[in-house]
Amino acid sequence: MKALAILGAREHGKVVCATVADALVGRWKATCFLDDNDALKGSTLLGLPVFTPLVHIEKLAAEGRVQGALVGVSCNHMPVRASVFSRLRSLGLETPSALSPAAHVNTRAEIGPGAIICPGAVVHAFARLGANCVLYSNGVVEHECVLGDNVYLGPGAVFCAAVEVGQGAFIGAGASVVCRKVGEDVVVGAGAVVVDDVPDGAVVAGVPARVMRIRTPDERRKSFILRDHTQPARP
Repeated sequence: MKALAILGAREHGKVVCATVADALVGRWKATCFLDDNDALKGSTLLGLPVFTPLVHIEKLAAEGRVQGALVGVSCNHMPVRASVFSRLRSLGLETPSALSPAAHVNTRAEIGPGAIICPGAVVHAFARLGANCVLYSNGVVEHECVLGDNVYLGPGAVFCAAVEVGQGAFIGAGASVVCRKVGEDVVVGAGAVVVDDVPDGAVVAGVPARVMRIRTPDERRKSFILRDHTQPARP
């Protein structure tokens, strides 16, 4: 059995660990967490040691103590998720996808490396997911959808058929996307109904969804707290 590190030692990291335990039994075993929060140094999470900082993964990889790793960083830090995954690949570490046995992934769907697919999620025939994607519980990716790298679906979010989704997009819980194109680094608020195509960097919310703002390229490179941006501006 191969040893696997999880980069991110908070709530989403725990979900990744639990999904690995269910989905990759007999093949991979999570053996440690890593995090940039120095307060976690020397602590344990789910009975596993927590190492700091994240770059400690280089030492673990060089010493052969882990053969693979997955991103456990949450949707609040989408650019960090992307950069961490890129670093894992550059180190030559394996990034196995963890598909919950309680999810339904059609055999004709394509799943990129490093994906986390939670219980109740559905990926239908001829859908394609890029690397490092996350589908939380009961998320749906219908047929012919194409998701770029590092796309993150909250619980119950739905992509209807043949939606093209740019890398780094975040879709909030319970949102429904029925348009044809969602741009890169888009943020869709929880419960939104997206009927029109969404440009790169947009934050959309509401029923029907409307553009609340367009983030600048610099803003798109920073961490993002959804609740701070999906409320209408005050007069």
